[in-house]
Amino acid sequence: MSDQSAKLPPPIGDAKAADRYISQLIELIRSDKLTVKQTDLAKFDPSSLQNHYRLDLKTYEVEVSHSKQTDTGKDFYIILFNNLKQISGQCAEKVILAYIHLTGDQFRDFKATADDQLERRRKEAEEKRFTEAMTPIDETLEQLVNLKTALP
Repeated sequence: MSDQSAKLPPPIGDAKAADRYISQLIELIRSDKLTVKQTDLAKFDPSSLQNHYRLDLKTYEVEVSHSKQTDTGKDFYIILFNNLKQISGQCAEKVILAYIHLTGDQFRDFKATADDQLERRRKEAEEKRFTEAMTPIDETLEQLVNLKTALP
């Protein structure tokens, strides 16, 4: 990257590019080839950031978010493409490579798919926790049932 391009803001894509990327991301999420992470919004000013999702692509990261402009209250949606660079040890630097403004419909389609995956994964984790917690109880109950049927 030249010194001149490093000083410029990240390039912006158009609606056609947004459709292509959102469609690809939705398909990868539906097939569980990408895992969505949702940002805990309690850590932020709730008057601006409404929804924020992250997708890890190894050394790249995609962020999809819905915010409100603080002065007008108008909704805006954006997809950011980042490059995560390891600086030293645990430290990383996030460089915004490009971004695209999304339409409300594009964001809603993405959000529905992302929320479906997050809910499905939450349920799977809860079922696993329940099974792990109940296994010793189930085994004890089974032993008691077998003990009672073994008695004359």
